[in-house]
Amino acid sequence: MTRIFLYFLCISVFLFSCKKEDTANTIEIQKALKEKELVFNALDKAWNFQERRLTPESEIIALSWNEWRLFNNELNQKPKSTISAFKLKTKNLVQKADTLTYTIPVRLQKPQIKVRLSAIVTKVKALNMFLNIDRIPQQRVLGLVTDLNLEVNAFNNQIEEIVRRSQIPMEEGEADLIQKVGGKKESVTPENPAKTPQENVPSFEEIK
Repeated sequence: MTRIFLYFLCISVFLFSCKKEDTANTIEIQKALKEKELVFNALDKAWNFQERRLTPESEIIALSWNEWRLFNNELNQKPKSTISAFKLKTKNLVQKADTLTYTIPVRLQKPQIKVRLSAIVTKVKALNMFLNIDRIPQQRVLGLVTDLNLEVNAFNNQIEEIVRRSQIPMEEGEADLIQKVGGKKESVTPENPAKTPQENVPSFEEIK
């Protein structure tokens, strides 16, 4: 009789322990789901990448750079369902960002452009990494979204600056000096403004 009692006691303790563990697991799962829901709601409010209006010439450059245009299209389409949609979004952004560094148009082949672009790629990859861990650090993620927005705007400003500087007339003798420093002289016809020396050769300020 004692053995039977001990047997049932052990079974009862085991079942109680299992039930207690299941309850604890359920609470943890619900807590994790609630956290992800909070992160999604916060991201939904923060994910607002406003497209900056560029000057006509800068816009032509931006739109003709297919990889940059696709990246911006992906960035401006905000996920609308769950945190998983944001994970997929950042994964797609990483793939598109990786193509940017080796498709930069010739006119934008400037050190400052490459630095800005590197910052954008870094932010996108960090955002993707933090969204794919079990306990998503909400404030860190929101900070990266804000930083990414700033970096994209700064990048567009850099495009505008390059175009603006290319339109500044050269001073007398500046073209000759640039040709000497560059070691070659381009032959440019007035009928083809897309190949003017101002657009293809760095300014005197850049050389300094």
